[in-house]
Amino acid sequence: MIVTIILVNHSQRAQTMNFFCSKDCPDLCGMDIHSEENMISYRAEPQPWSSPGFICSKFKDFATREINNGLRSWQKTGDDIQHFPDTADGLGALAKWLAPYRNKNILYLRGSGSLGYNMGYWDQLFAAFPHCVTVNSDPCNATGGKAHRLDFGCVSNPCVTHLAEAETIILYGKNAAVTSPHLYSYLKKLKKSGSEIILIDPVRTATVSLADYFIQIQPACDGLLACALLTELGHERDYPIPQLLETAGVAHEDFALLLDRLRHKKVAHIQGMGLQRQENGMNAMRWINRLVHFTAGEERLYYGHKSKRRWQPHPVRFSKELSLDEITVRLAAGEFDLFVNIAVNPVVTYADSNLWIRALNRTPTLVVDTNMTTTATYADFFLKVGGMFAQADFQGSYFFPHHYSRPALTDELSDMQAAHALAKKLNIPLIRTPEENLRAPAPAPRKYQTQSLDLHWPQEMKDFRLLTASHLDYLNSQIMNGQEEGLQVIHINPLDAEQKEIASGDHLRVEGDCGAFSAQALITDEVRAGTLMCWKNLPMLDGFCNSAVPGRLTDGETGLAYYAAEVRIFKINGG
Repeated sequence: MIVTIILVNHSQRAQTMNFFCSKDCPDLCGMDIHSEENMISYRAEPQPWSSPGFICSKFKDFATREINNGLRSWQKTGDDIQHFPDTADGLGALAKWLAPYRNKNILYLRGSGSLGYNMGYWDQLFAAFPHCVTVNSDPCNATGGKAHRLDFGCVSNPCVTHLAEAETIILYGKNAAVTSPHLYSYLKKLKKSGSEIILIDPVRTATVSLADYFIQIQPACDGLLACALLTELGHERDYPIPQLLETAGVAHEDFALLLDRLRHKKVAHIQGMGLQRQENGMNAMRWINRLVHFTAGEERLYYGHKSKRRWQPHPVRFSKELSLDEITVRLAAGEFDLFVNIAVNPVVTYADSNLWIRALNRTPTLVVDTNMTTTATYADFFLKVGGMFAQADFQGSYFFPHHYSRPALTDELSDMQAAHALAKKLNIPLIRTPEENLRAPAPAPRKYQTQSLDLHWPQEMKDFRLLTASHLDYLNSQIMNGQEEGLQVIHINPLDAEQKEIASGDHLRVEGDCGAFSAQALITDEVRAGTLMCWKNLPMLDGFCNSAVPGRLTDGETGLAYYAAEVRIFKINGG
């Protein structure tokens, strides 16, 4: 199917090219694009698991929002904001603004506005500043990656078409309907061909409609379930199966179902990204890995792999790397003279939103982005770049096996061009290597190497555990103005609502140890008693959901434990 977009205030030369969407999504949609004057039309590139192929509706939103969106670079001086008339003026002013920070203490953070390889030229540029530090991991998938490296010595994924060999496919916290539409479409085809699908998730997500069986497990208990299965199968000893199942909230008939499939069927396992965001996320993933190993399923275990695994990394060495739980605290304490933010929106997407706001109010901040994000409103200098549509780049999927390269679609300033132009003005050499000379060796095959494994039980909570979930209409912090309308809700189980005398539509204050937000109550059995859920990274009625989430590390000491926040709820009024 060909989709056409009419862009306001945009004129494009006639051209046809291969393109791909490099947003932070596992699907990596490829397409053929034709542009002419104010029109762009595109058609999906098919893959063996997605034929004839499709492109999610968010891509149209990205193009409408980002291509020639009218934003300009600006610099704040006191209460005045100077907007620069063109790209050259903005880059020149930024080079002068950065020069005094050459030997100052700088915190550098780059996010997932685009996952393309060429975003790494920003890393090269700021690593050349002698006192520039960065983070040692990313907040979302570092914990799962560490679990796989400890167990298998690598982070790799089988080809997704191996799923066709499985009679039963178990999804652990994988809401494919929302977070990976291409995988969801492929699973639908496999189900029509006879595959059985079991979904294990603490939230009744949209993927339930695809599942033959749904097990609504308690949060942070996937490792307990895997341990119980291994114990019953004879691969572990002395673990109390009844206590494990009671804590996990898994019924005996569901436990028997899983045992039967593991004993008698060829099973595939797909681990969702949300597993690792619990306080015991690495341990949970390692117990699933262990279950898969002892039931001969390693060739059908799916988690993910690096989007740039095919290429050598940029030659970068920062003066120091900090852990994720340190950066906001130290930034708010005034330890840095400058904060450099490349395509990140940490006020919304990182834990402890209020601490981030205090840190940005205290520290001079450079934001490089395509859109005016919440974080960008706190910037002292904002450099407008053209985003993925302006950048020639290459990248692989971090779930599927395919990869793409693309030319630039628009002639706006790209991130790579901006990094090189600034480097030239600051006399910093950047190493630019053609794609064909960057090929990395293939990763070693998985080899399970864990002799024994301790079990980490979830933390006990007196109040509510807060979960945040992805919504189909937007990607991470990539939201349009007004997109939050109707979604500023907190999902609460009917039993909890009755006990608290809460009705749907009531305004609630959700309060954690580091802050609070307010939202409307939505009573639903989509969540278990004792659990609350809201849509992640949205502005709520007041504050953000991450205002109530402390910046705590997972047991992997890498990613953030977003799903380990204990919160209290208070009714503000009757709705």
